[in-house]
Parts: sequence; C-alpha cells; structure tokens
Amino acid sequence: MLGNDGLLAHLRPGSVIIDCSTSNPVSTLTLAAQAHALGISFADAPLSRTPKEAEAGTLDTMVGADLATFERIEPVLRCWAGNIVHLGAVGLGHKMKLINNFIAMGYAALFAEALAISRMAGLSIEQFHSVIGSGRMRSPFYDTFMQWSLLHDENAHRFTISNAHKDMRYLASMANELGAVNPLQAQVKNGFAAMEAAGQGERFVPMLADFVAAINGLPPAQEERKESQ
Repeated sequence: MLGNDGLLAHLRPGSVIIDCSTSNPVSTLTLAAQAHALGISFADAPLSRTPKEAEAGTLDTMVGADLATFERIEPVLRCWAGNIVHLGAVGLGHKMKLINNFIAMGYAALFAEALAISRMAGLSIEQFHSVIGSGRMRSPFYDTFMQWSLLHDENAHRFTISNAHKDMRYLASMANELGAVNPLQAQVKNGFAAMEAAGQGERFVPMLADFVAAINGLPPAQEERKESQ
C-alpha cells in the first residue's frame, strides 16, 4: 500500500482497492483515508471458510465500503465469494472478521479442552464425536476441526496457530480501544500464544487438541487411536 512501490503511489484516481486480509481496523481506516485523499476508493472484504471453498469460489466475505463502491465491486466479489454481506462503512468488514475469528478460535479452544478432559475421563475420541457430532453442538467448524483428531487429516482446516494468535491480538487491541471487558477472549488468545511460544506456530488450528492434550499428560490423538485398534 505504501512506499514508492506501493499501490497508492501508482494507482490512478477512480481505482478501487479491495483488501481481503484480516487486519487491524485502525490501519484499515488509516489506509482508506489516504486512498480517499488520492481519489481512490477502498473496501475491506475479508474472507471466511476454508481452502476447499476458496477453490470452489464459494467463500464468505463481509464488506466495509460506501454503497456506490460496494455496488461497483460486487460482481468482482462474486468471482470468489458465495455469501456476500455488505455491513456498511469502511472498517466494518475487518471489525466483523475479527469477531468472526474470535468465535471460531473460541470453538477451537473449547473443543480442544473438552477433548482432553473426555480422554482423561476414559472416553475415546470416537465416543466424544458420537455425541457432539450428532447433536446440537455440531457445526461446519466442528466438522473441519475434528478431521485432525478423528482422521489425521491436516488439510481439512489449514489455518495456522500463528495466524490465529495474530487475529486474537488484533481483536484484543480493538477491545482495548473500545474499553470492552473481554476475559474469555484473553483466555483464547493466550492458548494460541502458548502454542506459538512452544515453537508450534506453523501447525494448524485443529492441532491445538494435541497441544492441550500434551499439557494434560496425554499422547497425541493419533497415538491413542492406534493403541485402541
């Protein structure tokens, strides 16, 4: 965006920048203002779902942009997104994405801890799944998260621990700016911080289950499943 080789130095007035990253809304609003001063429109359109939906062009996107800009870029967004929600002004897309990721990473932390407690109580992963995976607690996030513990499938949910930690830091920053009380989010953030600090930042989010298991003196799920076969 910035510098002699950045977008703002080279785009023509009337251009539109669509930011699909997950970013700190403070930087989003700063960059949008700099773009606007040059006659360049800006939209934040962060993405949600997994690589499977990315390949199919059916990702979710939540958009922050003025109405005229949104109507102009909507046909482009439909090239990669199946579910498009226009939230309003610039910055709201990135704010909503951080909240979305807090809920998702909260699920990850909850499932990882619940799995560890279940195993310590003498319940197998399959028994855990037979109840949670067939009841009201099941969700698309649960389905991809559990593929690692159940099937050792590392490709079902390819989102790294370091990215999760980064997003939780951004949300913590946003909460601080808002003066929000966020004790649960702080706990979720620290879980990912601990795993990254342990040198496992490039592992994927479902592997948090192994990290929490190890803290509780349990082997990885795959080792337990081998022993039970």
